[in-house]
Amino acid sequence: MPTVSSLDRAHYQLLLALDRRGTISAAATELFITQSAASQRLREAERRLGFPLTMRVGRTVALTPAAQRLVQAAHASERALDGAEADARWIGSARVPALQLAVDVLDVCLWLPSVLAELDQDPHAASIELVRSVAGDGLTMVLEGRADAVIAPNVSAVAPRFHPLFDDQLVGVVSSSHPLAQRATLTPHDFVDADYVTYSTTPQAGFEHATFFAPRRVWPRRILRIESISVLLDVVATGVWTSVLPLWTVPASRRIVTIPLDPPPPPISWSLVTRNLDDDPLLGEAASHLTTTLRKLRHESSLAGNPKRPDLRVLEPL
Repeated sequence: MPTVSSLDRAHYQLLLALDRRGTISAAATELFITQSAASQRLREAERRLGFPLTMRVGRTVALTPAAQRLVQAAHASERALDGAEADARWIGSARVPALQLAVDVLDVCLWLPSVLAELDQDPHAASIELVRSVAGDGLTMVLEGRADAVIAPNVSAVAPRFHPLFDDQLVGVVSSSHPLAQRATLTPHDFVDADYVTYSTTPQAGFEHATFFAPRRVWPRRILRIESISVLLDVVATGVWTSVLPLWTVPASRRIVTIPLDPPPPPISWSLVTRNLDDDPLLGEAASHLTTTLRKLRHESSLAGNPKRPDLRVLEPL
């Protein structure tokens, strides 16, 4: 039994051109090949299939019903292939390698431009990409190899690799037009009659529920969840909502005031947690650049614009 050969993409492209143009000459012109090459390609397609694909109709060439079926499929295939090629060009143009930093609700990344600027000075350096994770899943993504690094609070030594960054503290966050903005400190009772917005309604060890509200058995009258600190801050800036956030996540702004809490909750130790990067020196260097930049946070102008802001204590490497 003779072997049946499949058509190549070039054969389908010729059939599509014939369907559009109606003559071998015009189809060849569209494909930027000679008329002789187009005729040879058509004969080769017919030889492989074992039946004719065209028939003469006056001065034009018409496709047979069998060829029309091929053209119908070719239209769909060309669209799919063109889309896949465009996608591949987009994906392939991404700079690699890149340290994939998992980001969840903590999506205020004012430090990123300066880190990228430093890395871009070296054409051989890796870059940094932000990959979205759900709340609390960033560390799991690193442990499972789905991300290279994550900025995490109060990390224990059981983490694969962790680089201490700084001690931070929780502060009250209100609009500069809010009645509480004039207070020197805020107590849990100050939030009782306030509309409160938080990035997680699930109590987290070391954060406001466990260290500020629960010990006094006092909670805000209304709690709204927004799982994005950048969006949450926009809501606070409207002047109605209040919040308690880690200080370093709140950029200096004329619209927002950060106020120390009374009693002050215990500090939060932030670290950059990475997977084992021993086999990826470029990614390891990117992680080192990121660590250095984050340790300089207290010196950044973005943390100096509000006179009520407490200082951050930068941690030394272990």
